[in-house]
Amino acid sequence: MNDAPDAPRLARGGKSIYGAPLGILMLEARFPRIPGDMGNAATWPFPVLFRVVRGATPERVVLEGAGGLLPEFVAAARELVDLGAEAITTNYGFLSLFQREVAEAVQVPWRPPR
Repeated sequence: MNDAPDAPRLARGGKSIYGAPLGILMLEARFPRIPGDMGNAATWPFPVLFRVVRGATPERVVLEGAGGLLPEFVAAARELVDLGAEAITTNYGFLSLFQREVAEAVQVPWRPPR
């Protein structure tokens, strides 16, 4: 940007949403998400973005090792990055199985909870 007083101010680049640096991939599960749960947006001191990964039920992830779900997790992570997320996490530690593949696919930090 040129700081000369008569220079036009031009913004370059961009993404769909700013100010929500964290994207959270959620399992397809329904139960109360009380404050403090990472699936409750009020838990966070900043805006977050969520994507529910269809078919990723707790049973399928735990009992079947999330078999066949990698493409769905990658697609959901890409949607979050396209919206402006600068880091991705999940609400389920078992998804560390996909950490390397998702991180490589979206080129942003990705870490499941510990």
